[in-house]
Amino acid sequence: MKLPSKIRGWFNPKASPEKLLASYIATNNKQDLALLVEQFNLSLYHYLLSQSDKELAEDVLQSSWLKVMNVKTAAREHTNVKSWLFTIARNTLIDELRRRQRWQWQDVEQEELTGQPLEQEMAGKDALAKFNQAINRLPFFQREVFILQQEGFSLLEIAGLTSETFETVKSRLRYARSNIKKLLGPEL
Repeated sequence: MKLPSKIRGWFNPKASPEKLLASYIATNNKQDLALLVEQFNLSLYHYLLSQSDKELAEDVLQSSWLKVMNVKTAAREHTNVKSWLFTIARNTLIDELRRRQRWQWQDVEQEELTGQPLEQEMAGKDALAKFNQAINRLPFFQREVFILQQEGFSLLEIAGLTSETFETVKSRLRYARSNIKKLLGPEL
């Protein structure tokens, strides 16, 4: 009996991401890379989509996998493949945003934090749409830390991914949560 392709990577006890990456680097076996893509493509796409638009997320995702395909070094540094893949995707996204000069350096304006205009704007939408809109209004670095935590990364892992200190990550997460509460107003 042949297993469906989505189950194969999960069911195979030898298919840990670290082993798949090491095997791909050593043998250039495209099947190992395909299993890595099956395991992480959706979560990488979700992360990129939360940081950009659909077209940019797809482009950056493809560029990120091309970078993985071109890896020729030993996998000793890649002890956590998920973090390594998210780092590649994040850096590729930042490079592309710089190239397009679409950085969001500005902070959330004080009048945006009152909750009044945002409540009127979102009066007829459901709670998830309101929450997503609040997240999208956060500055890039706050949104990034918040989304990475929602993807299951610990604060230490986020610090490593973003090359920031633990305290900086903790502070950005606190500001992100505070700004989301202010943007959602009393509906939270």
